[in-house]
Amino acid sequence: MEGLLLCKAPPRPAFTGFGATDFATNQPPLHRMDLSGEPKDLRRRIREKCPCDPGVYGMVDRYGHLIYVGMSAQLRDRLLTYFTKGPPHAKEQRVAERAHRLVWEVGGHEFTVRLRELELIRRWRPRFNARGRPERSKVGYVYVTTGEAPRFRAGRLPPKSSRWVWGPVRLSRRLRVAVDRLNYVFKLRDCPQDTPIRYAEQQTLFHENREAGCMRGPLATCSAPCAGGCTRHEYAQQIEAARALLDGSDTSILETLEIEMQDTASRRDFEKAATLRDAWTDLTFLHEHLQLIRDVRRDYWFVYPAPCHTGARLWMLVAGGSIVKVVREPDSEESAYRCLQSLEAFCECREHESWNEDFDQMQLASSWFRQYPEELKGVLQPEQATEYCRTCLRY
Repeated sequence: MEGLLLCKAPPRPAFTGFGATDFATNQPPLHRMDLSGEPKDLRRRIREKCPCDPGVYGMVDRYGHLIYVGMSAQLRDRLLTYFTKGPPHAKEQRVAERAHRLVWEVGGHEFTVRLRELELIRRWRPRFNARGRPERSKVGYVYVTTGEAPRFRAGRLPPKSSRWVWGPVRLSRRLRVAVDRLNYVFKLRDCPQDTPIRYAEQQTLFHENREAGCMRGPLATCSAPCAGGCTRHEYAQQIEAARALLDGSDTSILETLEIEMQDTASRRDFEKAATLRDAWTDLTFLHEHLQLIRDVRRDYWFVYPAPCHTGARLWMLVAGGSIVKVVREPDSEESAYRCLQSLEAFCECREHESWNEDFDQMQLASSWFRQYPEELKGVLQPEQATEYCRTCLRY
C-alpha cells in the first residue's frame, strides 16, 4: 500500500544533445547559447551566431530539461521572435520566460528540417509541444465490425478478423461523428454489439411480435435487422454501398444528398434541409480525408533529392508518403553499390506492400508537396534512380 501511495513518475532525462538523426548521413553540429541578459543583448547575440538557414531549435529550462522544439526555414528570424516584446499570453513569451539555454541545429533543406522536428518531438516529448507527441496524436483506422449485422467503426486497432479497413486516419472527434453519420445514412445499426439479430428470412415456429430495440426502426432511419426489418442480403447491400463511398469508387450518395438538400430547402423545410446538409458535410469530409490518404499511398513512391547541411546531396526514399531510408546520392562506385541495395529493398517492399506506414510523415509529405507542387518535378522514380546507380557502377 505504501508503494502505491508514494510511487513517483520516472524522472525526465536531462538534455545533453538532440541525438542521432535518421534524416541525414552525418550528425549536424549542435550550437548552444546561454539566455542570461537583457532581450536587446540576446537579440544581438542571435544575429551574430545564428544563420538565416533552415534548422531546428530547442529551449532548455533551468533544470536541464528540453521544454520546446521548433523549426523554421529562416532560423535566425524565428528565434528573434522569442525575445521581442509581444502579448504576454503568446506561446513564444511563455516558452522564453522558462528557457535558460537555447540550442539549435542547421539543416540543408526545409523538408528534412520538418522531419527532424517531428523526430525530436517524439524522442524528447517536450511539455510545450502538442503536435507530434505520441500520447496526444491518436491515429487509427476506419473498419467494418464482425458479427451478424456489421457496422462501421473508428478505433486505434481494428479487429484482426475485420475484412475491410481504411486508414491510417487521425481519430478526431469530427472523424468519429462522420463515421456515425455513415452508419445513419446507410441505415446501419448503431445498437450494442450483443443485440440479438433476426433477419426477415429467419422464421420461427410460432408467431412473435418483433419490435426494434430503439426508435430508429420505427423512424425508418435503420434497417432494423434486430426486428426482421430487412433480409441478410439487403443489409449486406447497404454495407457494400457504404464501402464503395469509402473506397472512392461510388460517390453518388453525395450528389443525392446535395440534390435532396436543395429540393427540401426550396420547399422551405429547413429542419430537414439542415439534417441533409450535416449528412452531406460529414460524408464529404470522410470521403476526402480517405481519398487524400489513398492518393499519398498510391502516388508518393519516389526518390526525393535534397541538400544536406554539409553541402552533399541526399536521396530520401519515400514509400507511400513515409520516409523509409535516407542515403547519400551516389558519387562513387562504393556509394552507388550501397544505394542500389537500398533501392532494391525499397522496390521489394512496394511489391509486397510491406513498408511501415507513419501517419505523421504521410501528412507532412502530403502538405509539403501540396504547398510546393514544383518540388515534385525534381523527384526520381525508383527506376530512374536505379539506372543512375548502375551508370555510376559502369564508370
